[in-house]
Amino acid sequence: MDAFRNRLSRYVTLSPDVWEQFDHLDLRSRVFHANEDIIRVGEKPRNMYFVKDGWAIRYRTLDDGRRQIVNFMLPGDVFDLQVVAGVEADHSVTALTRMAVQAASAEQFIHCLRSNADIASAFWWASVQEESILREQIVRIGRRSAKERIAHLLLELQRRMHAAMGGSEVHLPMPLTRTDMADALGLTPVHVSRTMSALRRVGLIDESRGQITILDRDRLTALSQFDTDYLHMRKLDFAAQPELAERALNGTRTENGVVR
Repeated sequence: MDAFRNRLSRYVTLSPDVWEQFDHLDLRSRVFHANEDIIRVGEKPRNMYFVKDGWAIRYRTLDDGRRQIVNFMLPGDVFDLQVVAGVEADHSVTALTRMAVQAASAEQFIHCLRSNADIASAFWWASVQEESILREQIVRIGRRSAKERIAHLLLELQRRMHAAMGGSEVHLPMPLTRTDMADALGLTPVHVSRTMSALRRVGLIDESRGQITILDRDRLTALSQFDTDYLHMRKLDFAAQPELAERALNGTRTENGVVR
């Protein structure tokens, strides 16, 4: 749970007793290999997953085989919160690399949400961030140029990785192929390759040994109009704002006590 704690602690302040409740969850360790399905479209997810290590993609596939990647699952992320609703998945999640996760059943996750307002608020905040990332993905594909899309995605992934794993603020492990990036950004693999070359030529990034180095963050940020506000970096202290925690807890119930 270290990556999850690191990531969540960047955004919210939780008391030690809340983290102790996480420790009491009956989590099962699982490993998915590269290209192995974790969630298949049409199935009802029975577990939610805390990502310990590795990358996965969330995507939709059209009837003719075209794929749209809508998000990346990175260390520290938790998915799929839709287990609370008990509905069929409208997307697939597949491991991009070897991926180590901790799995929790829907039942114990729901019990955990109901039992503690701070825990409910923490997962509510994680959900808020993911929705914001998805909104930014729409803007990225719909209004940015190829250079802007790639630069923006690289900065986002680097910020998210750093929040969960710490380490260098300029390096980003890069397991994505040109096809993966193309399917995420609405481009062709050839266009991605040419654009990455252009970013290297002007000294914005460097690529070597499965890693990208951000050489000039200021210029890359200006090029893509990257703003970390959508990642919600400003920390919330639920202990100081109990009404937020209570609101999140109430949001997990209906009048009949059934989770929404």
